Amino acid sequence: MVIAGATVSERIQAPAPVWKPGSLNGPYSVAERVAARDRNNLYRTSCYFQDRDRYEAFCAMYAVMRIVDDRVDELAVSTPLSSEKRHRESDILQAWHAVVSACLAGKSPPPWGQAATDHPDSEELTVAFTAAVNRFPVPPELWDDFFSAMQQDLVRDRFATYIEFVDYARGATVSPTTLYLYLITAERHRDRSAYYPPTGFDLRGCGHNLGLFAYIAHILRDLPEDLAAGECGLLYLAADDMAAHGVTEAMLSSDLAAQGTSPPVRLLVRTLIDRAKRLACLGRAGFQPLYRTLSTDRRFVLELIVRMYEEQLNRIVACSHDVMSGSHKLSSRHKKRIARTLATQMATQHQSTDGS
Repeated sequence: MVIAGATVSERIQAPAPVWKPGSLNGPYSVAERVAARDRNNLYRTSCYFQDRDRYEAFCAMYAVMRIVDDRVDELAVSTPLSSEKRHRESDILQAWHAVVSACLAGKSPPPWGQAATDHPDSEELTVAFTAAVNRFPVPPELWDDFFSAMQQDLVRDRFATYIEFVDYARGATVSPTTLYLYLITAERHRDRSAYYPPTGFDLRGCGHNLGLFAYIAHILRDLPEDLAAGECGLLYLAADDMAAHGVTEAMLSSDLAAQGTSPPVRLLVRTLIDRAKRLACLGRAGFQPLYRTLSTDRRFVLELIVRMYEEQLNRIVACSHDVMSGSHKLSSRHKKRIARTLATQMATQHQSTDGS
C-alpha cells in the first residue's frame, strides 16, 4: 500500500480497485457478470486482489453459488411451492451439484447435468469453474454443505432453535466464507500448479466463526425485506431466540408495517449483535497468526470484508437497534469510506513500522 518515494497524501489514498465488471474475457466474463451483480460486499472486496488468479477464481466459484442461491431466494417470495415445482427445483439443484462435484473430482461434467441446470450459460460457467478449482482445489465438502442448505430452503422456512439454524448456516454461509478465506490465504505450491492454505491454519474453524458473524449481520440488515415476503418467506430468526425475548411473528409483522422496531425486538437484535461480535473476535483470533504473512492486497481484502460487516452491526447499534426504519443500512458511499479509512490506517501503520 505504501509506495517508495510517494508523498504522505499519496500513501493514504484508498487503493484503487484493480478489477471492475468487464475486466475478464471468455468464459470468465460470464462468471464475472454474475459475480458483480448488485456490487455485493464480496465482489467489492475481491476487486482489490492484485493476483488475477484469485479474482478469476472468485468470480467463477461465486457465480455458481450466486445463480443457485438467487434461484432459491426467488422461490421464497413467490406463492407456496407445489409438490411438482418443489421436485423440479430439487432436480435442478442436484444437476448443479453433479456438475460441481465432477469438476472438483477432475472429471468432465455429465452432459445431462449441464442441460438440467436450466441455465443458458452453464457451459461457460463450467469451463471457468473447472479452471478455478484446478488452481484452488477447495475441499469438496464445502460444496456438499452448500447444496444441502439450498435443498433445505425448498422444504424449510423456519428454525425452531438456534442450533438448528447453525446447522443450516454451515452450508448457507460458512461454506461461502470458508471458500473466500481459501482464496485469500492460499499460496502457490512449490511446483506452482495450485494454491493451498498455509499449514496449521484452521481454515474451517475460522470460516465457521466469520461466516456466522457475517450472516447475522446480513440477516439483521435484510430483515424487513425477508418479512415482506410474508408466510412464503424464510424467517432466519430462531424460534427459541424469539421466545426468550417475548418476540412473536405477529410482532415482527406489526413492526414492519409501522416501520419501527418495538422494544422486545430491539432487545433480540441487541442479543444477536453481541453474539455476532463474539464470533467476529474468534474469527479474528483465527486468522491473526498468518495476517502479516499475507501480501498487502490480501490483508486489505480480508480486513475490508470483516470491517464492512462490523460497520453494519455498528450502524444498527447507532440506530438504537432499529432494523425496520431502513436507516440502519450502509450506503455505497459509506462502504467506500470504510475502504479509505482502512487504507489510511494500513499506510500509517506501515509508515510507523518503516520509521521504527
